[in-house]
Amino acid sequence: MWLLPALLLFLPGFSTAKDQITGPSMVSGQERGSLTVRCRYDPHWKGHKKYWCRGADWGTCATLVQTDTSEKLVEKNRVSIRDNQTDFIFVVTMEDLRTSDASIYWCGIERIGNDPGFKVNVNIDPDPQIPVLTVTTTAPVLTSTPSTRENTGNHGETQTNPPTWSLLSSIYFLILVFLELPLLLSMLSAVLWKHLFNV
Repeated sequence: MWLLPALLLFLPGFSTAKDQITGPSMVSGQERGSLTVRCRYDPHWKGHKKYWCRGADWGTCATLVQTDTSEKLVEKNRVSIRDNQTDFIFVVTMEDLRTSDASIYWCGIERIGNDPGFKVNVNIDPDPQIPVLTVTTTAPVLTSTPSTRENTGNHGETQTNPPTWSLLSSIYFLILVFLELPLLLSMLSAVLWKHLFNV
C-alpha cells in the first residue's frame, strides 16, 4: 500500500504541496503600493532554497526571486524574499505594484524531484488617485429649423442671413411642372387649333 504514494511523488506535475507548504490562497494590493505574502513550510525544508514564481501552470512558472539556504534578504527588481528558519516561514514582498502584476503566483521550495508549491492568486486594486478615462458617445441631434447666422457688416450692424429656400424652390418647381405647364400647353394648342381652322 505504501508503494502508490511513493510512486505519486515521482509523477510529473504531482505535488503534496498543501501538506508541505501553505499560504494565503488570495492576496490583494493597491496600485503603487506593496503587498506581503507569508508562506509556511514543514521544518523538514529548513535548509532548502525558497522561491516566488509567476504563472498559471505550476510546472512552467517563471521564478522572480529566490533565497539561498540562509535567512538573508534577497531582492530582485520590485520583489524581495526572506526565509525565517526559526518560524519556518518565508516572506515575499512585492513593491510599486502595477495593475499588470495581477496574476497567479506560487510559493515554492527547491528540492530534487518535484518541488512542493502553493498557489497564490494576486489581485491589484487600481489607484484612486489615477483618473480613469471614460468615453461617452451621444447620438447627434437632427433639427429641421433653418440655420441662421449673425454676421457683422462693415458698419458693425448685425445682419441675419435668410433661411435656405431649397425646399420652397422644389415645391414651386413641382407646381410649375404639374399645373402651369399643362395649362400653358392647352392654351397653346387652342391657339394653334383656332389658327388652323380659320385658315
